[in-house]
Amino acid sequence: MNPKNWQLSFFRREQRSLFGEILDWMLTPLLLLWPVSLALTWLVAQGLANKPFDRALIYNAQALAQLVKLSPDQQRVQFNLPQPASELLRADDADLVYYQVIGPKGEILGGDRDLPQPQEDEKLGSYEVKIRDDEMRSLEVRVAYTWVQLASDKSPVGMGPVLVQVAETREKRSVLATEIIKGVMLPQFAILPLAVLLVWLALVRGIKPLSELEERIRARKSDDLSPLDEKAVPLEVAPLVSSVNDLLGRLKDSIATQKRFLADAAHQLKTPLAGLRMQADLAQRKDASEEELKHSLKQIGRASVQATHTVNQLLSLARAEGGGAIDLQSCDMEALVSEVLHDSLPRAMDKGLDLGYDGVDTDSKRRFLKVQGNPTLLKEMIRNLVDNAIHYTPSTEERIGVITVRLLVDPYSQALAVQVEDNGPGIAAAERERIFEPFYRALGSNVDGSGLGLPIVREIAQRHGATVSVDVAHPGQTPPGACFTIRFARASNKFKTNMASGSADL
Repeated sequence: MNPKNWQLSFFRREQRSLFGEILDWMLTPLLLLWPVSLALTWLVAQGLANKPFDRALIYNAQALAQLVKLSPDQQRVQFNLPQPASELLRADDADLVYYQVIGPKGEILGGDRDLPQPQEDEKLGSYEVKIRDDEMRSLEVRVAYTWVQLASDKSPVGMGPVLVQVAETREKRSVLATEIIKGVMLPQFAILPLAVLLVWLALVRGIKPLSELEERIRARKSDDLSPLDEKAVPLEVAPLVSSVNDLLGRLKDSIATQKRFLADAAHQLKTPLAGLRMQADLAQRKDASEEELKHSLKQIGRASVQATHTVNQLLSLARAEGGGAIDLQSCDMEALVSEVLHDSLPRAMDKGLDLGYDGVDTDSKRRFLKVQGNPTLLKEMIRNLVDNAIHYTPSTEERIGVITVRLLVDPYSQALAVQVEDNGPGIAAAERERIFEPFYRALGSNVDGSGLGLPIVREIAQRHGATVSVDVAHPGQTPPGACFTIRFARASNKFKTNMASGSADL
């Protein structure tokens, strides 16, 4: 296996299901929070279970503290616990209860010696009860303790504090906490699967519009490029549907362009190909003379040139009408115009035309001659204007045809314009818009042409954000001539007027 292919297959991300992705992100937090809920419930249950038993423990400690008295001679501390009270204190079926009374000198006045004492810094005020957790005989116990301060007549300060403690094991508390947890957790075991089921059903219902959208798209015919209904989908899916509609619109335009190109190609190639076939049939006649054969071959050559020109024009129009983005770069219009004029000069000289160039005259204007565009398309645009002028401008000994290509710059708006002016028959005002339609040719022109040059010019100009206009080159003269202007930016009124009159003085 190719190592490169292995790396690509290794790092290729597995296709994920949107339904599964959403389900994972919804159930994973739920399942992770469930153990946390168990832990919190356990802590809350422990607190709830401690409260009632702690109150009973505090009551017992206070009751024992009341039994601590001074002896009649007020020289010592006495603790007398009646037998019924002792039996009642220890009467607990679930837990073991311990108590302890320690005198001022540390002597045991009653109870269990093994019960641990609190820290010295935990001494409280008289009869103030506090609760702590401790351990006795390897058993966890809950201890309530208080300090009793006794004062005698002989010693108002007292004989020192007496420690009273009552402790019990935690069996009842554990049982109660367990019951609380069971009461809370057992319903969750039934609710959790129900919650998962409801989440699954909600997701199924939530993505149903996507399934319906998929069904509507699959049910469409292959030639149905109408936009999808954005109002029939949720708001979150509307941007996706809008993007699909935009793609369908561009695809529809592209298909329409291809169909128009095929129709135009079939229409335009039909005539020259029919002529080729007719001339070939004439040349193959047995009784054809040598002059007739030469004439047929000449017509065949002319028809083939016309067909080649038509095909090239159709390909240029198809390239100009392409819906894709064009490769933009900085283009020097002066250099592009010079290349076009250099290529077109032999044809102009063969027809006896005066082909000239009128460029900018200052360096301050020359720096605005660069535009962002595709150099191939821009040259095609200028070449079609120049070829159109060469094609339709007559030249005789009495009146020589003159074609001038200009570059105009407005230093205020930084607008750039390309003009192609001639002294030919001109274009009637009623036809100045129609000449940019494919295959349209001005009435009264006896010159062969495909009618595609000017549509190519307008299409390329529009793709570069420019506009094309045609005006009279020499008002009041006969013939008036024509002046085509391509503007690459919005120019001022003065600039438009000067360009229309053919003046380069801004």
